[in-house]
Amino acid sequence: MLPNRFIHASCKRAPVCYNAGMEIMLEELLASRDRRAAYERELLSRHRGACLVVFTVVWPGPVKQTPQSDRLFRAGVDALGRFIQRYELVPLAFEARELPTGNEAYLAVKTDSSFLKLELCKLESSAPYGRLWDMDVIAKTGAHVSRGDVGLPERGCIVCGKAGKACSSRRLHPIEEVLAAAERLAASLPAD
Repeated sequence: MLPNRFIHASCKRAPVCYNAGMEIMLEELLASRDRRAAYERELLSRHRGACLVVFTVVWPGPVKQTPQSDRLFRAGVDALGRFIQRYELVPLAFEARELPTGNEAYLAVKTDSSFLKLELCKLESSAPYGRLWDMDVIAKTGAHVSRGDVGLPERGCIVCGKAGKACSSRRLHPIEEVLAAAERLAASLPAD
């Protein structure tokens, strides 16, 4: 549940759809990415001149809704709320969705997209479990702002530390090893 102190008047919460342990098929995951991209375009159109933060939890394997991924998501939403307060940003929209394919949060705010990406990368790096947070930034033009765009290196693999995309795209580590690494990182999240 989103803490009330971080909910802006325009924040909406989708109906709970928590399906712990339910395996997601590749087709469902790809369809959810397409729906997310369409919703991103809708939010950018609705909030002209704003940047968009799209927050998800990186959770390996076919089960995307677990108690660990849910705790990580709630902690990430809390962290975004503190970020908004720290920089005195005014959210135009702040919405969280609990979906079988993984939780998603959207934040529309008028600020510099490079500043936003750099600060959110720092937030992701502020604790071991932050490696499982994915806080994408989309500029008002619709272009995704990458880590490289703000002078940061690619994130490392959660198993071996090498360039993460190279390991994941080539499936260099068995899923059991990747899931165990994710569970170790999730376990570093302090108790509620």
